[in-house]
Amino acid sequence: MAFMAPRGSLGQRGVGPTKRILLDCDPGVDDALALILALKSRRVELFGVTTVSGNVSLRQTTRNACRILDYLGADTPVSAGASRPLRVPPYHSKRVHGKDGLGDSPLLPSGSRRRLERATAPEFIARSVESGVRTIVATGPLTNIALAFQKDPETLGRLHELVIMGGAIHVPGNVDSLSEFNFYSDPDAADYVLQETKVPKVLVPLDATHQVILTHEGLNRIRETETGKLVKSIFRTYVEGYRAAGLQGSPLHDPLAMGYCLERRFLELRPLFLRVETSGKYTRGACVPEERRTVRHEPNVKAAVSADSQSFLEYVEGALT
Repeated sequence: MAFMAPRGSLGQRGVGPTKRILLDCDPGVDDALALILALKSRRVELFGVTTVSGNVSLRQTTRNACRILDYLGADTPVSAGASRPLRVPPYHSKRVHGKDGLGDSPLLPSGSRRRLERATAPEFIARSVESGVRTIVATGPLTNIALAFQKDPETLGRLHELVIMGGAIHVPGNVDSLSEFNFYSDPDAADYVLQETKVPKVLVPLDATHQVILTHEGLNRIRETETGKLVKSIFRTYVEGYRAAGLQGSPLHDPLAMGYCLERRFLELRPLFLRVETSGKYTRGACVPEERRTVRHEPNVKAAVSADSQSFLEYVEGALT
């Protein structure tokens, strides 16, 4: 299939978006909601979706992206990317996402006949930037992003912003005591993107996402629209998984990253120089912030330190009406 721009975002025909974005993701329940928020927003044009191995295999994340788009009637292009991390073995998370990665929802078809872009995700990312995309929201492991920068750093250097969901800086991880899932899944890609790429980066770590919890009560408040029914269906298992782990509900990791892209008011940011541990036996994927007063480093990210939970949850509820 030839590379082409989407005809528009869901529910906003004829509305001029303020910016063109690309979503690099590994759907995944929370990736699905991030995708839905982008499609429902009048502030952006979702130019394309690229998929990566993460919550489930590449084959399944790609199928899931297509299933969501098919359900919502969106013609957004999809390109498949990396099937494994740069160096470490693949790592998946079916415990809270369900066997299919989308909560085993009965509302979604088992597959999709949608034709994928011929370009691989790194190629598609570069072509998207050439076509005017200046913001990428990355909600999965950063493998595709790292490969795209390595392949065509000049083109990728035109980006105005890279919004990344990943890392745990001053809070416990969700894979082990120190590491967040995306950074743990491909620590080499995460460290490369943070340290070696010069574009402005916003990091949305667990420090912020664990402040935004979708409870059963919040899930029940979502209206029974077509989109609302889908969100309720895929989130049931997700919420239960986090409740079993001791939380009140599910943190909205990836939706919060997309939310910041749509409205800056949801996050408070702090400039920071950050590294990612790539090879430690007990620290793979751990964030290593440089906070010593005697050591000077130019910040390489703006990290979210807090989130306006109530405002964001109200925004999500309103977006699904």
